[in-house]
Amino acid sequence: MTTDELDELLLDRFGLRRTDLITALKAIPSQRPWAAALSTSDARILDEAGLTEDPAAYAQIAADVTAHMARLYATAYSAAEVRDGLGVSDSRVRQRRLAHTLWAIDDGGAWVYPALQFENPAGTPLKLRQVRGVDEVLPALLSLGLHPTAVAGFLMTPQPELRIAGQPTSVRDWLLHGEPVAPVLTLIEIGAWASR
Repeated sequence: MTTDELDELLLDRFGLRRTDLITALKAIPSQRPWAAALSTSDARILDEAGLTEDPAAYAQIAADVTAHMARLYATAYSAAEVRDGLGVSDSRVRQRRLAHTLWAIDDGGAWVYPALQFENPAGTPLKLRQVRGVDEVLPALLSLGLHPTAVAGFLMTPQPELRIAGQPTSVRDWLLHGEPVAPVLTLIEIGAWASR
């Protein structure tokens, strides 16, 4: 396979550029099977219980996470686009990033801002508006140290506790609909408590 063929496949199948894929791969922790190796007796107990190792499942999960990360990078705004889009200064963007009221991910030494935290009413980076309430949600969410795909998943996955017209809705849609922030913060608290 040539690099041109790879570029065509990435664009056709995933809507990604090769640089997005490389950046996403760098963001995923290395797999080090020896670091989590089980003792022979522990492995036998798990095998006997039907919990056998499944390299194909790991490969599928790694591919999914890589694709999600690549999409986050491919659709993210640069710091300059956020500055211009929100009509604030560079220092204000930096302050908000450090206070976790703007979500940024490292893109090889530069910060990029995932698009899903913004509304883009005019369809251009020059008219950005942060989703109402997300600046209150992000500090609690980002303080948990979650992987960017987990943050995106929390914001975009329908939550049974957040219902609009009887249907589970995502945190992002809930906030866009003008619903209160408090139930979202409760979900974060429950998740943090449950993971301890």
